[in-house]
Amino acid sequence: MIRYITLICCTLMLFCGGCESSETQTKTVTVETATTPAATTTVTAEDVKEDISGAQKNGLLQNSITLQRYEVSSEALLQWYAVRETRPSLVLYSKDPLLLSTQTLKPKELLARLAEQDRKALRANIANPLIIPKMTLDAALKARFFSAVYWIMPTPGDIEELSVEIFRSQMLQSNTLSADEARSLTLRNGIFSGTVRGVPFHAVHPQADVKVSGPVVLHFDLSYLSALYKGEIKTPIFPLVYQTLKHLRDQQIETVAASFSYSQIIREVALGSRFLGDVFEQLFAQPQLLDAKMPGPWIKRANALYLPNMMMFDEARKLLLQMADAQPDDASLHYALYMVSRETSASLGVALRHLADAVQRDPVYAYEYLSLAPIAREKGFPDEALRVLFLASKANPDNPLMTLALVRALIAAGQTETAVPLLENLLALNWSKSYYLNMPSFLEQLLAEARP
Repeated sequence: MIRYITLICCTLMLFCGGCESSETQTKTVTVETATTPAATTTVTAEDVKEDISGAQKNGLLQNSITLQRYEVSSEALLQWYAVRETRPSLVLYSKDPLLLSTQTLKPKELLARLAEQDRKALRANIANPLIIPKMTLDAALKARFFSAVYWIMPTPGDIEELSVEIFRSQMLQSNTLSADEARSLTLRNGIFSGTVRGVPFHAVHPQADVKVSGPVVLHFDLSYLSALYKGEIKTPIFPLVYQTLKHLRDQQIETVAASFSYSQIIREVALGSRFLGDVFEQLFAQPQLLDAKMPGPWIKRANALYLPNMMMFDEARKLLLQMADAQPDDASLHYALYMVSRETSASLGVALRHLADAVQRDPVYAYEYLSLAPIAREKGFPDEALRVLFLASKANPDNPLMTLALVRALIAAGQTETAVPLLENLLALNWSKSYYLNMPSFLEQLLAEARP
C-alpha cells in the first residue's frame, strides 16, 4: 500500500480546512465566485407543506419540529418557497449572509422553477445551477419571501468590540451590500441594523437577544459553527452546540419551518463535522434533550474527539471501533476511523478501507479523495492520485466537476484514450453562461491536447 499518507499533516479538528478564523471585531465575509459539487435533496415542496401545516405557533426548540437537511443553503429555497405567503422573517445562522447578488436570475424565473419543484436546479454539482449557494438569501429577498432578516454572525469577540465602521467596510469589500445599504447600518446592543434589498436587516452578535414577532423561518448552516470552533480543548463541539441552541430557544421564536445545510461540498466546512447533522435533527425533534444528560453515543463521540488532542490516538480508535460495531451504517464513524487511523499503528491500507466504508454509506465523503490526490502527486505517487480520483468519480458519477478533476489527471498521466470520451461527455453538458461561461472553451482546449 502506498505510504504517502504518513507524510500528511493531520490535526483531527472537526472543521480543519473548512473555515478561516478572524481576529477582527466582526467576522469577515468571504465571497465565492464558483461552486464545487453538492448532493441532491430528496425533499419536495409537497413534503415541506405537510411538515409546516399547523406549525404557525410552534415554539422553536420548545416543541418538536422537523429539521429539513440540505447539502447547500440554496436547496432550502424549496422549503422557503412553500411558506412565502406567510411573509415570515428569516433567522439565519451562517458564516456568510448569502447576499451575493443574483444579477442574471430574475425573480419570476426563480419562482417558476420552484413552482415546478425543480430540485436539481438548486444543487451545486451540476453544469447549469440556478444559483450558487452564496446567492441564496439575495434571491429569496428579491422574490419577496421574507419580511425581515436576522443574520446571527459567528463573531468570537465580545459585543463591546463591535464596530459599525469595520462592519460597513467588510460588507462593501465582499460585495454583500450596496453603498446605500451599508450607509443605512447602525449599531445598538450588539446588533447592526439597516435595510437590505428593501427589507429590514439585522446582523446579530451571538450573545445578543433577538426579538422577532410573527412567523419565522430558521436556517442553520454548519459554517456558523466552523467559524467559532477552535478545537476540543478550547471550544468542545457539543457544549458549543448546546449553548447555541439554548440561546436560540430563549428567544421564544414561533417558527413555520426550519432547515439545516452542511456546506461541505463547497469546501467551507470539513467532512469531520458531518455527524452534526444527525445531532441537530435529533435536538429539533426532541428539544427536551437540551436540558437532559447528553445521550450515551454523543458522550462517546465527544470522548473520541477529545482523546486525539491528548495524543491518545489508539484509545480513540478503539472507542470508535466499538461505536462502529454498534452503528455499522453510520458513515461518519467510518470517516472518523479513517482520520484517527492515519495517526495510529494501524496500517495505511486499514485507514483507506475505513474511508471506502464511509464513501459506500455516504458518497459525500468521496470529497476526501479530492484532497488526497494532490498530496499523492506531490509525494511522487501519480498512480495513487489517479486511483483515488477514479474512486471519487465512481462515487459521484453525475458530478461533472469531479469528472473534470479526473480528466485533467488522466491527461497529465498520458492516459488520453481514457480522458477523451469523458471530455466529450462533459462538452455535451449545458454549462451555465453565468457561472461557467468559459468552461466549454476550456474543455475544447483540453480535448485538443488529449486527441492525437
